[in-house]
Amino acid sequence: MKYIESISDDVYFNLALEEYIFNNLKDDTYFMLWKNENSIVMGKHQNAYEEINIKAIEQSNIKAARRNTGGGTVFHDRGNLNYSVITDYDKNTFIDYDQFIIPVINALNSIGVKAEKRKISDIAIDGKKISGSAQTIKGNRALHHGTLLFSADLTMLSDLLKTTEGKIESKSVKSVRSIVTNIRDHLIDTTINIDEFQKMFADAMFSDNAEKYEISQEQIESVNELVENKYSKWEWNFGASPDFYFEKESAILSDTIKVKLNVKKGFITECNIQGNNIPCKDLEENIISSRYSYINILHKLKVLSSFYVELADCFF
Repeated sequence: MKYIESISDDVYFNLALEEYIFNNLKDDTYFMLWKNENSIVMGKHQNAYEEINIKAIEQSNIKAARRNTGGGTVFHDRGNLNYSVITDYDKNTFIDYDQFIIPVINALNSIGVKAEKRKISDIAIDGKKISGSAQTIKGNRALHHGTLLFSADLTMLSDLLKTTEGKIESKSVKSVRSIVTNIRDHLIDTTINIDEFQKMFADAMFSDNAEKYEISQEQIESVNELVENKYSKWEWNFGASPDFYFEKESAILSDTIKVKLNVKKGFITECNIQGNNIPCKDLEENIISSRYSYINILHKLKVLSSFYVELADCFF
């Protein structure tokens, strides 16, 4: 086994690094540990607009990223440790999630974390989730990755993953919300920081049987190309969302405003606005063909009139 510690806390870089290893390093099993600055990571088949508080992430300039595996949307910050395992796949011996999460559970137990398996791919303490995982297979290689909530900002997690008050219809994979907890809150020594926890976890996982692998500058350049051409692209993170229908009724500007939208590849293709005191047709003409983005719609409304700025909340 080879062990990699990411050199970056950028979510786009780390997802690109993971994909680079998956596609190019096939001589051994690779285990990577990585942490991100505040960010949201969605499953490959999810609708970003169903999973994320779009207004909050755009106003806070928080990155949203789409990964290559299925599963639900998760929040990352510097209090969240992520692990990735990339190894050979043999359909005759592969035992799905247990092959990966049981060693993680055993390592956590050995350092005093009373972790246990919950459902198919989760790890919990006293029934509260501390880890979710997902995986994919390509050719004869398997990629499995998961989160470990150590000292994450659970309030921010809740705020950023808050679903819209409107009605959305799509054929996306929906996240299953769970009660979560931080690992540190269940340790005897609650002064341990995440870097100390990472070392303890790595030592427990490998028992000195892993070779440290350093990413070369040439490999970093290839990873950065993947960041530029895929992971940082709006088209991948938002435009790849399944087409959907949105409907919301709001009491605003002393009126009842009804908004109905059809969104395809992240763009508003149809817009119907109903209200008694606003120029609905003018608003519709300006909104159609726009990216479905809070900041973008806010700007378009502001250009029409500062009076209409409050209407932006009707669209999310």
